[in-house]
Amino acid sequence: MKENKENIEHDLEYYQSGIRQLYLKTYQKYLLILLAVMLGTAIGIGATESIVRWLLIAVFLIEAGIVVYLFRYLRAETFEAYFQQIKEQLPNEFQKTTSIEIQEDDQAYYFSDDQALFVKLKKKNTRNFPSKIRQYTLLVGFTGEINKNGLEQPLQFFYYDITQIKHSANYKKEILKNTNFIAKRRKRRIKTTVLTLILLAVLGMLVYFGAKTYLQDDGRTLYEKGVEGEDEDNIGQETQVRISELAITNENETLKIQLPKRFHEEKGELSSADEVKGLASKAFSSPTLYVSILMSQVSNATSLSEFVGQVLEDDGKINDKKTNETLHPDLFKNEYIITTKTSKNGQPDSSNYTTYFFETGHNYGWIMCEITATSQTDDLDLAQQVQEILGSIELDTKGTVI
Repeated sequence: MKENKENIEHDLEYYQSGIRQLYLKTYQKYLLILLAVMLGTAIGIGATESIVRWLLIAVFLIEAGIVVYLFRYLRAETFEAYFQQIKEQLPNEFQKTTSIEIQEDDQAYYFSDDQALFVKLKKKNTRNFPSKIRQYTLLVGFTGEINKNGLEQPLQFFYYDITQIKHSANYKKEILKNTNFIAKRRKRRIKTTVLTLILLAVLGMLVYFGAKTYLQDDGRTLYEKGVEGEDEDNIGQETQVRISELAITNENETLKIQLPKRFHEEKGELSSADEVKGLASKAFSSPTLYVSILMSQVSNATSLSEFVGQVLEDDGKINDKKTNETLHPDLFKNEYIITTKTSKNGQPDSSNYTTYFFETGHNYGWIMCEITATSQTDDLDLAQQVQEILGSIELDTKGTVI
């Protein structure tokens, strides 16, 4: 317990700069939304008269007060106080966060437990930080929901074992089995719908009256909104990269794969956990491609079958899924391939999901590939593109990745 506390404090101190960036992004998002609303209110004040104008002035003053209130969170001392609070809370919540089930798709991470907890973190709002605690990764991000708790505690912190993460296209069905979650989600949706209708009514009134007086200023207004939207997009795209290959090193063995040329210009998020002792991983996620490599030292399992069982948590069905296909008998001692096809938006076989397990002299590992079709012509090409990725595998028992 004491060792975990020291390691968690080390993680937080080491990644303080990255955590602060996410913290500031949260309030920047709130301020951008609020400034856009204030702009609409100001237009309404100039376009209306009498009681409505005074009402809008009162609304504008309230909005200005909220802006001043939000700016206090951007002060260095406010962040420092929040950071110290997290350093005290997170060690006590470590066991709870590691027991929460984590799943992911190409857009977000999903956290749930048997107490109907459900948190969705979009990948562009999160950062993965390799932890000093063996086999764990610290994930930090914000949900994007605007509420009182989100203002006081803007960031979510989770520790998870990267070998236990589930890449499931059916995560929504599994979550919906929880009746408590259904009730909570229904209540949240009703609340969101009511607030949205009120906001749309106010904005509709402002647009109606503002259009009468400020038609000549539309160009300037649209330009200002365009700049605000561009700033918000830039905030969410800071970690977007393009890659042509993926490589990791573990136990003096380097594994490298090449991406098909069609993905070289596609932007996505690159995450890794190369600093975890005895385990290394790297993943790239874009709208149409998810590819992940993991290598774990052989001491973590007695055989490839046991390693596969640890990952799948489905020992009873391993033999039914195993194929006799071998791709690289000259590189690996043993191989194990699982391929499934899923349907999206009513289109059958619109996604090819393949997991390729392997055993080397010093590691067990996997390569996960999921390619989603963007048109009907791509449906015929998915398996070939996955085979192209798996066929490009290179294994170097001496080299290292810089």
